[in-house]
Amino acid sequence: MKTFLYLVLLSPALLLAQNEFLTLEKAWEIALRENPSEEVALARLNQAQARYQQARSSYQPTLGLTASGSKVKYSDTTLAQFPAGTSDNAEVYSAGLQATWLLWDNGTRKNSVAYSDYLQQASEASQMDSREQLLAEVGQAFTAAQLARANLRIAEADVEFQNRQLENSIRKEKAGLDSRTDRLNFEIRKLDAESTAVQQEANFVSAMAALSALLGQPIGTELPPPVTLKPEDDSLPKEIPDVDLLWKQARETLPALRQATLQVEAAQSNVAAFRGEYGPDLSLFGNLNAERESDPAFATDDMGNAVGIQLSWDLWTGNARKQRVIEADAQARETEAGYRQVQLQALATIKQTHAEYMASVASETLSAKTFALSEENRDLVEASYQAGRETLLRLNEAQRDFNNAGSRYVASRLQRQLAWIRIQQATGTLRNQVEAPEDK
Repeated sequence: MKTFLYLVLLSPALLLAQNEFLTLEKAWEIALRENPSEEVALARLNQAQARYQQARSSYQPTLGLTASGSKVKYSDTTLAQFPAGTSDNAEVYSAGLQATWLLWDNGTRKNSVAYSDYLQQASEASQMDSREQLLAEVGQAFTAAQLARANLRIAEADVEFQNRQLENSIRKEKAGLDSRTDRLNFEIRKLDAESTAVQQEANFVSAMAALSALLGQPIGTELPPPVTLKPEDDSLPKEIPDVDLLWKQARETLPALRQATLQVEAAQSNVAAFRGEYGPDLSLFGNLNAERESDPAFATDDMGNAVGIQLSWDLWTGNARKQRVIEADAQARETEAGYRQVQLQALATIKQTHAEYMASVASETLSAKTFALSEENRDLVEASYQAGRETLLRLNEAQRDFNNAGSRYVASRLQRQLAWIRIQQATGTLRNQVEAPEDK
């Protein structure tokens, strides 16, 4: 069985160096570096960080500068109040420097900052979740490409087998030891095998195109073929922790759960911030003003200033304040329900992937035995047919069973790999398999 897999599945390795094959780890590294989704997630994180810094700036005083110059034409009523000879128009220049510092606002500012902080952390978790999703999609596409390539090699091996049988049949027919019907059988089988190989080639090209898109490769870039799992490769575990241990790990490491938890905290802080509007605001203010006619050359005599403390309290807002609190409270309940939904879905996914992986282990073991038996059976039937002790129909059946068993064996091996990727995604540990690029 190992000999067959090396010759059929790994035959290109005889022509290419190992570094000319694409490994899953290398595909992950390329995806994190080139896929636009990483840039999108990073941009969203930067937005959340900027909003948090905006909220924190409310603890700092504000400082504003104003300046104006105007030409004023007085009315007759106004001129009557001035001494005789006063011009009926004037140029007026003014400038001012105002500072305001919010000292207390009944917790609105504190809770607004907490709201932005939670959302910033939730955005970080979202970035990690996006990375997990990308790696899982790359793993799925890479596995599909591996399967397509393996099926192509199996189809090509079938072509070689049928061609070998056809050549033997032609020699035997010339020697009068075989009938034309046998020759036609092998010709038909060879054409069918070639047709299957063409289709498998198309499937492989399609799978590589999907993988290339996930890796963010531009049009015209040709990826090396994916490396094929070797028969003795036992890097995947035979057993995995039970559902309870996996769930315990997921609660600590799954980005989607952390994001949902932080969103609940943010929603609760948002409610508290709106409730703070029911209290007064206390601010410290100061200003420096200057005003002068004729020209803007301000002097000390043109200056004035004021310093004070201000209390403002909206006693009635036409029910708008109450409705904002009701809206925020409803959003908080929605977020809490969303968290419970994420939690239930995460647990269900762990149960599903755990069962899928254990089934894939059993399936691989059984398909490996089936493949070994079908290979031995095919070889025995072929030898018996050449010796005239077995029918052509039996040889065709044995070859068909052999091809099907080979396909199922490769598929079960790769299904186990895919199930292992999904287990890691379900527990939020898939990103630990590859070093992420530094955030720009």
